[in-house]
Amino acid sequence: MRMMDKTEILINPRYVIALVAIVFTIWYMRRKRYSKPLPPGPTPWPLIGNIQQFARTDIPFHKMAIMLQEKYGNIVKLHAGPATFIFLMGKETVHKATHEMNDKFKYRPNTIVVIKHFFNKGIVFSNGEVNSALRKYTLGAMREFGVYKRSLEKRIQEEAGILCQVLESKNGQPCYLMDNFKMAVSNIIAGIIYGNRFEYDDPVFKRLLSDIESLFKYASLNLPENYLPFLRFLPGSKFKKLEKHFKDLESYVRTQIEEHRATFDPENLRDFVDMFLKMEGSEDPVTTEDNLHGVIAELFNAGTDTTANTIMWGILLLITYPDTQKKLRAEILKVVGTERYIRLEDKRNMPYLRAFLNEVQRFAAVVSQTPPHTVLEDTEFEGYTIPKNSNVGFVLFTLLHDADVWGDPDNFRPERFLNEAGEYVELNKDSFIPFSAGGRSCIGKHLARMELLLFFGTLVQKFEFKAPPGADLPSLERLQSELTCYAKPYEMCAIPFSQ
Repeated sequence: MRMMDKTEILINPRYVIALVAIVFTIWYMRRKRYSKPLPPGPTPWPLIGNIQQFARTDIPFHKMAIMLQEKYGNIVKLHAGPATFIFLMGKETVHKATHEMNDKFKYRPNTIVVIKHFFNKGIVFSNGEVNSALRKYTLGAMREFGVYKRSLEKRIQEEAGILCQVLESKNGQPCYLMDNFKMAVSNIIAGIIYGNRFEYDDPVFKRLLSDIESLFKYASLNLPENYLPFLRFLPGSKFKKLEKHFKDLESYVRTQIEEHRATFDPENLRDFVDMFLKMEGSEDPVTTEDNLHGVIAELFNAGTDTTANTIMWGILLLITYPDTQKKLRAEILKVVGTERYIRLEDKRNMPYLRAFLNEVQRFAAVVSQTPPHTVLEDTEFEGYTIPKNSNVGFVLFTLLHDADVWGDPDNFRPERFLNEAGEYVELNKDSFIPFSAGGRSCIGKHLARMELLLFFGTLVQKFEFKAPPGADLPSLERLQSELTCYAKPYEMCAIPFSQ
């Protein structure tokens, strides 16, 4: 008897009817089970839930979140197939979940297909002792190999100098620099992890950065394949594209690990990989090669894309507000001059640069929502029941653009982080959380702050940024990839002050 292949099963009416019946039964039972008060939200369709909200391409997620918040409040429920999503918005709501009830909301789900197949190792989606041990180890390794040390400061300064040489080679002509910014930022991560850097024209480097870009493009928690897994076998599935790029990154990381293993000297630890290899022979169950690969992928992927995007936003805002650019450069020249690199210790004397970088992160809201959390049991929260195994997302955009907190959130105004004397002030700590908050805040936030200060300060020290001659100012419209908000691509002219 001939066995049917997957495609034949998917199009066979009997199997389709059976599948529909199973999904409908699950959906109906979930409706009956949760008779206690649930968060409000748009009415889900049978079987598919609120796929129409998740699948919309005309409205970016952060705008849809604001619309849902205005209609339903700070806690909103949606369904994607049989999966339940709870979105938490607003300062008080997110603060309570990440601090007062962090023990309930600190977990990550393991039911989403993309996570199970591609992100089931490492820090971001691990739980319990594995997560705690990997987080502790990674933070220790990052401190050991440079974060907040002169050695890493020098490395960032040198990379900033190389980046400036690239910009100088453009001769002030219109150019798109996002790829160069990604290369510069990624080289800092490469130095910590592998002990080396890439040349900007290295084809392997370009391919890896293309893989990272594709991960951010396709690794969506909103993919229908996450909740109707059979769809990943159909032609044109984004899941297949994601798999290709993920395997390419994984292959490169494993090759690097083997090269390190061949020259490993426990008495001379060179980088993050060496430090891990020293621990590999211990009885600690978390020090596996799979977890090492997961951590490396997370540091490269998240650190490269988000920091480079923030730099692109910052330059866009300098072009849009030339008086801000002049004021910023005047402060840098007063404190640093033109003959040396900016240092971390200069930060205390440059309140406007600190305020500017904060306002860029607030205004851009590059990470508009967190990766999903979950609860392991039905959880009472703010008068509602958060059902067990719900996917819970904290919508950071609603904090960073809360009119009740910031007054004029859609205006770019660095002065909001300065007092009347022009001194830098910490402001709205519970709302200014571009790196999230609580026990799941971004592990690379200290490195990102170093990079933003040194890279951006050096760029403003060396160049004036303008729109191309005769062109309109770049748009401030936010576009949404699957994981981040980014500026609409634009060209700029980087004019060296030496000209």
